[in-house]
Amino acid sequence: MAEKKQPQNFDEAMLAFQMEAVSATKGGSNPHFKSSYSTLEEVMSAAREANKYGLYFTQPLDLVTVGDQVVQVVRTTIIHAPTKEARVSMCPIRSKDPSDPQKMGSGITYAKRYSLQAAMGLPSEDDDGNAAADKAVKSKVQKMHEEKKQETKVDF
Repeated sequence: MAEKKQPQNFDEAMLAFQMEAVSATKGGSNPHFKSSYSTLEEVMSAAREANKYGLYFTQPLDLVTVGDQVVQVVRTTIIHAPTKEARVSMCPIRSKDPSDPQKMGSGITYAKRYSLQAAMGLPSEDDDGNAAADKAVKSKVQKMHEEKKQETKVDF
């Protein structure tokens, strides 16, 4: 059996990873909106699937100047280990109260989760989309059965 050729650069590695169609599972629950979401841990786990292609990520906090304001951001960096090629993306940290560590922590987690998903091209499993598709398929099958019944009725 021929050995798989390792990607030679960042773009080849990212392409190989994205061809696997990895998605982040939705294990988190938001009872307020009655919805589910991918947790930071689930997004990180999905992103680590790219390690086999030599890609890894870092997410330090940073301060950047935008105009005359200093903004705290999560700086997500995806690195191709063999070549040291990297791509960087930044996401601002939003918090209703930056002096409250718990609220700030929520803002950091949110920024890390969405920044990493965007940088790696990771979708979440689409529960709503899958449910809608299932409903559409069931509806179509139901309609086909009804039409078939109509065709087989015989009037005397």
